[in-house]
Amino acid sequence: MNIKQLHYFYELAQHKHFAKAAKACFITQPTLSASITALEKSLGTELVVRNSQFVALTPAGEVVLHHAERMLLEQDAMHQELSLFGGALSGTLRIGMVPQSSIDIMPLLKRFHDAFPKVSLRLSVMTHATLLEQLDLHQTDIGLGFDELLTEHQRRALDVQLRHPNPMALLGPLPAHLSPSQPLRLADLRDLPLILPSSTMQFRRYLDEAAARQQLSLRVVLETDSLFHLANGVSHGLGCAVVSAGIAATAHQLFKLPCHPLSDASAGTIAFITRKHSVTPAMKAFLGLLKA
Repeated sequence: MNIKQLHYFYELAQHKHFAKAAKACFITQPTLSASITALEKSLGTELVVRNSQFVALTPAGEVVLHHAERMLLEQDAMHQELSLFGGALSGTLRIGMVPQSSIDIMPLLKRFHDAFPKVSLRLSVMTHATLLEQLDLHQTDIGLGFDELLTEHQRRALDVQLRHPNPMALLGPLPAHLSPSQPLRLADLRDLPLILPSSTMQFRRYLDEAAARQQLSLRVVLETDSLFHLANGVSHGLGCAVVSAGIAATAHQLFKLPCHPLSDASAGTIAFITRKHSVTPAMKAFLGLLKA
């Protein structure tokens, strides 16, 4: 067994397709297949269920994948550590974030890139549950998620920094009977056609819970898990959207859409979440930037 075989196996598990995994590894499909077979022989067990193509990982394959992810992370961390001897940090920093966040991460990424231009940045948008799972599996290095949803067990393994309120806002024009000078309340949205995030999203659950506490029934004309289509729906006059204040401010700046803060609705607290252990130099550098 060698690290290259584990890398090929990891890519196969991610792509679930031999040809796509081979392309990602810049090798031929026969070379990938031969490497996986050699890995199975060295470990004395089958790792992949396959006929003419990939079907699934075996239970043993799931175990190997779990360890392979950690070993590949340690290899990346080692390369990052060694890059410091050359005077400039290099490697990859993987950041995951929930879709509706009041923190504009782009200025932070720009500052980090300016300070460490040789570090490649990967930003993925995912649910809070997926974010925590990927942090645990070392598939994500830094997370931007909901602080109050962490369990006590998770808090013992994770480090939480830079907590920030996550207020809600209305994206779109106010009806004529509402004054921009008066605080906008959730009850004021009762008769408005609304474009809302999908009910599977945590932000939407915060909104639904706030409406339920006030015994309000909201008029929903469109649900979507795409922020682009949400803002595009508002720009086409389909309705108004309820989003995080941070998203509303960005949409106002980029698309000139009016936005109005909601005085009595919030989507919890947003925070940066990392592992307490297996911290790479790139992770340390980003955390240092947050504290600066």
